[in-house]
Amino acid sequence: MKESNMARADFITSIVLIAFGIGVLAMSVQMPGYASRGASPYSAPGLVPGFLGGIIALFGVILCVRSVRRQGYKLGITAESTKHFLTSVETVRLVITMLVSVLYAIVLLGRVLYPLATGIYVLVFVLLFEYKLKVPFAKQWKVLLFAVILAVLTAGLVTAVFQYLFLVELPG
Repeated sequence: MKESNMARADFITSIVLIAFGIGVLAMSVQMPGYASRGASPYSAPGLVPGFLGGIIALFGVILCVRSVRRQGYKLGITAESTKHFLTSVETVRLVITMLVSVLYAIVLLGRVLYPLATGIYVLVFVLLFEYKLKVPFAKQWKVLLFAVILAVLTAGLVTAVFQYLFLVELPG
């Protein structure tokens, strides 16, 4: 990215970070506490997320002030820049990532065993971004093999970590 665009990118990023941090902070405050059960207020499940949300929002404000000083608020949005943004490879990849992730969360989680859902998600994700439809399969069978191995290992490790280390009951 050009140095001239960094102030604008910082400004937009700061707005997103502030909104995200405030959102996390607001949701963590709404989480139930265990003080009524005689537990320490420091054991409340929203304490760490609230702290992290506050820090993220604070850093977003600092980034915003820095970018405003460098006139990052002058976004220079034109029809041409909007068209370029919407048709750029990066934007298309972002939209594909969001769609695949939303489908994973809505369609697979809770309906299919968690390890299988996660394995499918990783497999589809890798194949979408690494497999080239115009290249013969014989030249890229390693991509498919890599995707399958990565999907199996990721699904197994994530499931094991959440179930046995964090003691989280997984959906499905």
